[in-house]
Amino acid sequence: MKTARIGALLVAATALGIGGAIETARGAETRDQKIERIERTMQELQEELRELKGETPAEKKPVPAAPTAAQAGEALGDIARRVTLGGYGSVRFESNSADDTHETFTFRRFVLTADAAIAPKMRFYLELEFERFRKLELERGVEVADGGLKVEQEIEGTNQSEISMEQAYFEWALSDLARFQVGGLLVPLGRFNINHDDNRWDLPRRSLVDRGAPVLPVKAAWDELGVGLTGDLELGRSAAANYRLYVVNGATLEPEVEEIIQTRDPRRDKLELEAEFTAQTGTFGADVKSDKAVTGRLAFSPMLGQEIAGSFYYGRYTPDFLPSESIRAFGVDGLSIWGPFELEGEFVLADFGDVDRVATAFARTARDVSAANPAETSPTFEAEIEFELDSLAERRRGYWLEPRWRFRPEWLKGLFGGAFDDPVLTAVARWEQVWVDGLIETLAFQEGAVTALAKADQRVDRISIGGSYRPVPLVAFQLAYEFTRADQGSLAAVTNFLDSDDDKAHAVVLGAAFGF
Repeated sequence: MKTARIGALLVAATALGIGGAIETARGAETRDQKIERIERTMQELQEELRELKGETPAEKKPVPAAPTAAQAGEALGDIARRVTLGGYGSVRFESNSADDTHETFTFRRFVLTADAAIAPKMRFYLELEFERFRKLELERGVEVADGGLKVEQEIEGTNQSEISMEQAYFEWALSDLARFQVGGLLVPLGRFNINHDDNRWDLPRRSLVDRGAPVLPVKAAWDELGVGLTGDLELGRSAAANYRLYVVNGATLEPEVEEIIQTRDPRRDKLELEAEFTAQTGTFGADVKSDKAVTGRLAFSPMLGQEIAGSFYYGRYTPDFLPSESIRAFGVDGLSIWGPFELEGEFVLADFGDVDRVATAFARTARDVSAANPAETSPTFEAEIEFELDSLAERRRGYWLEPRWRFRPEWLKGLFGGAFDDPVLTAVARWEQVWVDGLIETLAFQEGAVTALAKADQRVDRISIGGSYRPVPLVAFQLAYEFTRADQGSLAAVTNFLDSDDDKAHAVVLGAAFGF
């Protein structure tokens, strides 16, 4: 029966073709009308054939409906439950007696944090820092002009600005005793680097050991790319221990290229490019050396409010084009709280190995400390390149000690209309010293041979006295008087925040630090 109907349909199609030919001869329809009629008839026949064979026309896939407002809100709610955003920042006003300094406000830093729960026991943590930063603009263009190719670039930004990723790591909490971490990790040398948030502290400036005249191979906040474990261990009813142990790329000598444009009279105008090699955070890309560094910290707390810890760092810091020399560093730190009284401190020592050997190899590789075009060929303009080992010393060591007294007078609650339940005043002082042994002050070389190498031993001291007002725990209004002194030479030679030829300086610093 089905075969007979199919045959009939084919006969009908043939008849349609014959009929179409007859109508063409008659000229009853236009060509386009006939084509449309035949296509429509053929489509009807094809559908009937499919029905006879037991087939159904292909159904169109439904278009997914746009998410409703409720569904979108639910998705955003899920993200909000899994991701915690936070941050901290600080603003300072400083008046300093040192030459070549000005009274100034400084937006010291603003740091955004994100803590994302990926799955049970898995998370990702990020800290992104904007230091003295307001804007960065880049314009670039390429065009054909004056019979050649013209490339133009313009960079505009705020002075002393920096954007950096302070931490960025994935964590898998296997247990309380072992949490696996991989990514950008804070180096646990001492206690300040792992507790560096500005709003945690009652003084507006960071310590010399960790920042101002750093004993740390890289100034705080110092992070490195690597992998490791951290964990907590309960020891009886009140005692506990904590450890961190990481393998990382490690600090390395890296260049900073400085460009100087200078007009001079009567000497030639000058363009100078300086490559200054300093110890910096290791690369987050391909490492420039074969060896890795290892670092760790072990802290013991016999009871709540008491902690003592030891830490270390060991790893090569010279790139492969220089002989292998390593940083050997260790630290001891602690915190003790007795009611309103607190005492916190840190000692760090860092040894950089045979820096004479590093300097000699650096000279042999760079060949000439500087090179410039002669006046005979360019009488009005001088172009010069220069290579320098900056702030490299045989050994650095230092400490800071900070006593604090927190008090809560009743009248403090009445300030500002009694808006805060537990405001706190803190009196604080910090005494700190840093010794720099074998600091390379002069390194001259020509045709790969060292012609002059001079080193010096220096010390810098600072005392800070001040206090803070905390209306809430995450906000601190800070005030401090500072006296900083270099035992010989200038403050600029031994610190990175006082660019002055003076050997001593007085300062008054006001700060506002906040967290959220």
